[in-house]
Amino acid sequence: MEIFANHAHVFPDNVREQGSIDSLLALMDTCDIARAVCFAPHRHQVRDLGYPEPNEWLAERISDEPRLVGFACINPTSADAVARLEAALGMGLAGCKLHPAADKYDVLDDRAMDFYAAAEEFGVLLDIHVGPHWYRISHYHPLKFDEIAWAYPNLAMVLEHLGGLPFYHDVLAVLGNNLPLGRPGHLYGGITSILNRDLQKLWYLGIDRVAEAIFILGEDMPIYGLDFPYNPVELVQAELAELRTLELSAEGLAKLLGGNLERAISTHPGSDGSSAPGH
Repeated sequence: MEIFANHAHVFPDNVREQGSIDSLLALMDTCDIARAVCFAPHRHQVRDLGYPEPNEWLAERISDEPRLVGFACINPTSADAVARLEAALGMGLAGCKLHPAADKYDVLDDRAMDFYAAAEEFGVLLDIHVGPHWYRISHYHPLKFDEIAWAYPNLAMVLEHLGGLPFYHDVLAVLGNNLPLGRPGHLYGGITSILNRDLQKLWYLGIDRVAEAIFILGEDMPIYGLDFPYNPVELVQAELAELRTLELSAEGLAKLLGGNLERAISTHPGSDGSSAPGH
């Protein structure tokens, strides 16, 4: 089974060598991962190191790497957020990473809502960190994503880490509340950094909760993510082995390990059951 993994944070070699493109490709080779989505760094992480537009750096760096699919990283409350998203799509990037805790904004800020409207119009998948991350929780509480999902019913979003241990049930509620009858929804749950109890204490859910979430929400919901470079090769191998123990159909396992991600990037359901083109 070919694996298409989500959620790899990558950096220029001189910023974080262990998070380089070459390091990601080496991990993919070792773990038999065919393709992966990689995220550009946050602008504040690299601007003073010679990379004023990290989305452009990523697009150029992976232009000859067919195994990698690039996502922009944007603070949706910045004045140039929509312009940066349009530019990123023009460069060939296929989606966008949002991290409200790292960028310290309220996910229901009017400027962010304008950004979601643009992303919905463009058919862009948003991959969003959801769960505790050392910033005021009231600004990115998982239940706020229900408001976003209802305001933009065609906006495809991955709610990462299933909210982590403190917010697991809240994320289940949001995902389930936006699951249309009879067809896949526009929200996905990120199965990322939630399977190692020792290293992922705040986010750890364990395989039984992953199985529960899929039982409740269906096989069209989960998307496996690496959380590279924070999870080493051995952890990724252990996660993949554990996920293969889930009582899923062969099709369901294929969806978890890449099929849902492929669908989320290329198309997402319209409110009338049709599909809108992605980028």
